[in-house]
Amino acid sequence: MIRLLIIILYIPFISIYTLFDFLISKLLNAKDDVKIRKHASNVALSVFKFLLFVSGARVYVSGLENIDKLSNEKAYFIVSNHRGFFDIISGYQIFNRYVGIVAKDNLGKIPVLSYWMKKIHCVFLDRNNLRDGVRMILNSIQNINDGISMWVFPEGTRSKREDPTELLEFKAGAFKIAEKTDSYILPVAFRNTEKVFENQKPFLKPADIYINVGEPIKYSSIEETNRNDIGNYYQNIIKNLLLEDKQWQRI
Repeated sequence: MIRLLIIILYIPFISIYTLFDFLISKLLNAKDDVKIRKHASNVALSVFKFLLFVSGARVYVSGLENIDKLSNEKAYFIVSNHRGFFDIISGYQIFNRYVGIVAKDNLGKIPVLSYWMKKIHCVFLDRNNLRDGVRMILNSIQNINDGISMWVFPEGTRSKREDPTELLEFKAGAFKIAEKTDSYILPVAFRNTEKVFENQKPFLKPADIYINVGEPIKYSSIEETNRNDIGNYYQNIIKNLLLEDKQWQRI
């Protein structure tokens, strides 16, 4: 209960800061540039770290060296399973670069939250609108071409299955972003994020979160047979990452 109250008390603070940021941006007629992206990413990261601290969640990571392999890449394409809100809250800090997220469209209607999501170049998607899916892909392609990595949850919604290795179907359409940009695809697997919030919402509960980062592969380097079944191919990769027993590093 105390954790929830702290977050409720935090909302007016971040709301006032958001209003101040909006007014300053308008006053200076600020355009989208590297400084604005960096500022927005730092704000998002600060908020996520605050939420992790308040929740009491402990984050353990394996495979950070696979992210280091992409340090010279302008941008890349991130795919992961989806267990809960704390996938993004815990995972955002490990990428150390500009990352936009493909998110469901109703998040784009929430004041303050949508303001910062747009600032970090999130792309909102109405899953029931096929035309909107095309717009999402085109906007995500543009982001990658502009040096903004994109993070997609190919399951389309969070999995509520008790066994985290029982993944929902990975939608192949999302991988068009990697195909059209010939990006490196970075697979990331999350365990236990649902234990922090979703399992007892609206309350927060401490839990150990595990993030396993897989080997990045350039889209054009994937064998043709696997590219033809790309959704199932990466579903199996994520499942294997979830099953691996690794050496974990606390972050």
